[in-house]
Amino acid sequence: MNASLWRHEIGRVGWVGWTAPLAAVIVTIAFAVLANASGTDRPYVAQLLLTGLEAFAPLAVGLVAVTAIARDVGRELHLSLPRPYLATLGRRVAVVAASGAAASVAFWLALLGTGWWTGPGPATATLVWLAPTLALTGLGLLVATLARSVVVATTTVAAVWLAQQIYAASMAGHAWARPFLLFLTSRAGTGDGWLTNRLVLSLAGLAMVAATAGLIRRRLLDEEER
Repeated sequence: MNASLWRHEIGRVGWVGWTAPLAAVIVTIAFAVLANASGTDRPYVAQLLLTGLEAFAPLAVGLVAVTAIARDVGRELHLSLPRPYLATLGRRVAVVAASGAAASVAFWLALLGTGWWTGPGPATATLVWLAPTLALTGLGLLVATLARSVVVATTTVAAVWLAQQIYAASMAGHAWARPFLLFLTSRAGTGDGWLTNRLVLSLAGLAMVAATAGLIRRRLLDEEER
């Protein structure tokens, strides 16, 4: 493994990018501390902390990952790189994903160790943050590739996130929409359909990532044939 290559990609993502998930966690903790200090009931504070893990950290990863695709869309650059362009993009997305995973796991362990964790058991706890992260990241990458625009991609991700926040109760109450609710854990708990929801979101996210890779590869092949 070329350490200098990874250091370069970390630099390309930028410190703002790879620290964004940690910032989301810190902001969540700050709000929870303030809520607890003001006398807010413990269940509401615990729900806020759970929401930070399930909603805010995944949003940060999804928004930052978009730039890895949308920032370098020039065809000439694609064809001039000595290494496969998809591998370069993959490393940049991996940097963001790794920072998001590290922040999320550390946050979960802190909640578990301090008695504030109200989510599922350790066997499935990872899916609380992993499923929405995959879904939002996959969506952002796919839209960024299709539109070739950071603004369009980030706006789409933010709009889907906000719409689901607003209509979460309605989505949780309808069998057809429940599998696609990003925030099922914090909004409706881990009852019937929770695991299905997590699997649907994860598979949808992976499918969109695969579609993104296919579109980029197709564009590069088309350019080489011209």
